[in-house]
Amino acid sequence: MARAGHPRGQGLADRLDCLFRTVHPKDRGPHTPAEVADAINQAAGQRVISSTYVWQLRTGRRDNPTQRHLSALAAFFGVSPMFFFDAAEEERGSVPPELAAALQNDELRDMTLRAAGLSERSLRAIKDMIESARAVEGLGAGDHRGSPRDGT
Repeated sequence: MARAGHPRGQGLADRLDCLFRTVHPKDRGPHTPAEVADAINQAAGQRVISSTYVWQLRTGRRDNPTQRHLSALAAFFGVSPMFFFDAAEEERGSVPPELAAALQNDELRDMTLRAAGLSERSLRAIKDMIESARAVEGLGAGDHRGSPRDGT
C-alpha cells in the first residue's frame, strides 16, 4: 500500500485525502470516489453515500458528515472512525492507517505474529530477506504499497 504520513492536526478533508493516497491496491493508484461509494453501498446492501458526497468530503467542499458516513468510510479504509477526529492520533494504542490496512492481510499478520519472540539477530535476517524481496519486486525500502483489498 502507498504510504503517507498521518495528517496530524488537519481537517476532515486532509484526513480523508490521506486515506485515499495511503490505502489502495498495490498495482494501481488511489480509489476513485465512485469506487469508494459503490463499495460502501454494496457492503451495506443499500445506498448509504454518493460518489459526489465522497468527493465533496475529500475536497473540503462539505465537512460535516453523519456518524454513519464516517463509520462507512472508516470501514472501507480499515481505520477507526476516530481517525477523522483531532485527538485520534494522540490516543493510546492508536494505529496508523497503513498499519491497520496491512494487518488485515491474513498472511502478513500471520508472519508478523510468528516473528514475535525471535532474537534481534533473527529479526535482522528476516528484515534483510524482506528488503531483498522488495528489491526483486522493484519496490523501494520506503514504498509500502498494497492493501488488504488486493491480497498483498
